[in-house]
Amino acid sequence: MKGQYFSFDAIMATVIFLLALVGLLSYWYGVKTYLDYQSEDLSKEAVRVSGLLFGPPSPSTACTSLTRLGLAISWEDQRLDAQNLACAHSMDPNRLKVVLSTPFNVAVDVTRLPDPSPRRELSMGVAAPSTSKEIVKLRRLATIYNRTSGESYPAIVDISIYR
Repeated sequence: MKGQYFSFDAIMATVIFLLALVGLLSYWYGVKTYLDYQSEDLSKEAVRVSGLLFGPPSPSTACTSLTRLGLAISWEDQRLDAQNLACAHSMDPNRLKVVLSTPFNVAVDVTRLPDPSPRRELSMGVAAPSTSKEIVKLRRLATIYNRTSGESYPAIVDISIYR
């Protein structure tokens, strides 16, 4: 038709372009927010502490001489050792920060997952108060190995880092 300024094709192309632009911008914003979150100090520290906990204790498994806390049997066998859990259970929250070399407050909970119901194996540190504004929580699955009985069972390790 004469005098028709916009055709149906031009209108549809504009709508498709705008939808694609909005989709791209929302994706970019989501990725940027996620990358900013991962680059925060607390997030990096939670991953570092998690790596330490899934390594062996240093220099030995004696509770009194620990300079670095680790719950695993060795670097090759990263199952959590029941003896290391017992050692960590008696640890003072202030000493926990020292042996993990962190300036932040740390709380670690290890929950055993037997068939009937879960049972808490370890609770270290002080849980984050409800007034804390910066809290990072990390959850990892693990296997706890009891050397005396040879029994292995699954567990959940919850790590909370907060200011």
